Amino acid sequence: MDISSLTPEVIKANNPGLNDFGSGNIIALTSQCLRATGKPTECTICADFCPVNTIDIKLTGRPRVNMACIKCGACIGTCPTNALASSKKTLHQITRLALTATLRVEHLVLTCEHTQAVLRLALLDTQEDEEKSGPTPGQEAARRALDLIRKAIASEHVMEVPCLGMIPREIWFALLNEIGISKLETLSVFLPSGLCGGCPVNTKDNVENLFGEAITTAEVWAERNVGIITDPRDLPEERRANVRAYLASDLEMDRRGAFTGFIKELKDTWEENSQVGNKAQEEVRIQRERKATFERTRLSRDLKEQKPSSKKPIDVPTRRILIEALGRNDAHASQVSLTLSTTNADACTLCGTCVLVCPLRARTIDEKVVVNDLYCVGCSACIQACPAGACSFAEVTGDSYLND
Repeated sequence: MDISSLTPEVIKANNPGLNDFGSGNIIALTSQCLRATGKPTECTICADFCPVNTIDIKLTGRPRVNMACIKCGACIGTCPTNALASSKKTLHQITRLALTATLRVEHLVLTCEHTQAVLRLALLDTQEDEEKSGPTPGQEAARRALDLIRKAIASEHVMEVPCLGMIPREIWFALLNEIGISKLETLSVFLPSGLCGGCPVNTKDNVENLFGEAITTAEVWAERNVGIITDPRDLPEERRANVRAYLASDLEMDRRGAFTGFIKELKDTWEENSQVGNKAQEEVRIQRERKATFERTRLSRDLKEQKPSSKKPIDVPTRRILIEALGRNDAHASQVSLTLSTTNADACTLCGTCVLVCPLRARTIDEKVVVNDLYCVGCSACIQACPAGACSFAEVTGDSYLND
């Protein structure tokens, strides 16, 4: 895609970060960045993925995100060590919001801000013509689609993020893993046909592959599929009783029908209100249950151990999200396959280079090099840096994160 097509007007109308969710700045965390360790690794992943080339890696240390950033969050989904984050909502907060929704709706849909942005842009481009000759069929269709999307978001069936590319495989897995043990029955994405092709976030034609691979991996792990919705008319919506809206409606009916409908709205309203307390209690119970099931994991035990702050490994969101999900429901633990690093003791010279380059302090050295698999994310920094070639990749399954 030609980046010159991204005029200021187009970016402003399509900017994924203009919604309430994405209005925070993208920040780089020195403590977790591969470029800011004791022996820096020349990582360029985030800069390579940035659609508008706003991540500066020319200087030493962590990347700098300049003011031209459109806050799409695609870089968050690419960083292997979670060194990039939004100051508005972290990956942990995104997960909490999505998991809370699984307690309230049977059909959860994730979508990006661009779905509404293109509709707003369509209305913006034709606003002047509409004032002269009235709304066109295209404008009416755009308004209806916007209305359906907003209603679905308001009913908590749709969760909107700046870009689907910012959602890592661990979050997709955590949601799929809830099917059958919470209220959730299906998980889908709302992605109208051709949407990614004209999105400023997909300027380099790589973001669509990014979230596609994340979803595919999560589907394999959870042995369940993520559905796709392309038409806003197919979005799930839970109708709520509303006496005032009913009385103000322009429905044509006889007096008896009006009275019957009015009584039904009153009855439905009463029943819905009476269920609110029960639903809240159930949500509290399940949240406590989630906290208790985390105790089943090795990570919970490890976090309780007292260690000097300078030697504590860094607990990254993606690993915590995955392990929490496995503690909650371990039915698919054997399907979860991760690539971590390991050390060949016979080849290792105990030079300590791998310890210096590890951004998450997952490696320690005493009489031998020890890799803590709870924190290693397989970023390959140690493999690239080891002068003796003693570091390599190894496969582990989700079972290994649960208590024996």
